[in-house]
Amino acid sequence: MSPREERLVFGEVAAEYDAVRPSYPDALFDAVMEFASLSPGDRALEIGAGTGKATMRFLARGLRVHCLEPSEEMGAVLRAKGAHVEATLFEDWPISEAFPLVYAAQAWHWVRGANKYERAANALTPGGAIALFWNKPRELEGALGAAVAAAYDTFAPEIRGGSPSNWNLDATLTELRPHFVDVEKREFPWSQRYSTSDYLELCGTWSTHRMLEEDRRARLLDAVANAIVHNGGVVTVEYDVQCYLARRA
Repeated sequence: MSPREERLVFGEVAAEYDAVRPSYPDALFDAVMEFASLSPGDRALEIGAGTGKATMRFLARGLRVHCLEPSEEMGAVLRAKGAHVEATLFEDWPISEAFPLVYAAQAWHWVRGANKYERAANALTPGGAIALFWNKPRELEGALGAAVAAAYDTFAPEIRGGSPSNWNLDATLTELRPHFVDVEKREFPWSQRYSTSDYLELCGTWSTHRMLEEDRRARLLDAVANAIVHNGGVVTVEYDVQCYLARRA
């Protein structure tokens, strides 16, 4: 059996991913549409579409989205919603057409290759826009935050540093500039409230948690559950959507 690849483990929990992973606020999609001067009927390329957390929102605005998704299980969930999905990595996709918008939602960091920005630019029409965006959760605070942190310190201290809360996404601004112009960043704060069970299911979809041995992951999530139950029974996560926009020259 070949070793599991972290960027593909989401397919193991595709249904759970679709059910509990957060979407994005409407203001994000409105901003991308405005920045790229898009109208209903325009085409877009999505890199790493997953189960369609962003796809469906752009389809609702009338875009015709061509989705690239390497996980067969994730792609199957999205196809069932009526989207057009091609089962491939962006690195392997032969660029044979150009789009007025290329975007990636919670996925660009998984794309490999030193030429990935050049490839994205080549997939755009002249003046076309790229939008790379992520939901970045803030660290949990107060007694709940301390109790959850203690659970990780006990059962999986090595994955705390890789939490999305610690991601330095602003490097995207520098990385875009050799191939794009009008580079800018926009932020969209929002929040979501989770029950204990929903939060545990959310944790179980994170790649760092998927890569833990099953019994170790179970012990970690049990400790997180206890932390939540003893601190009100709910978790409110404050998200900052960080969106990086640019245009092909």
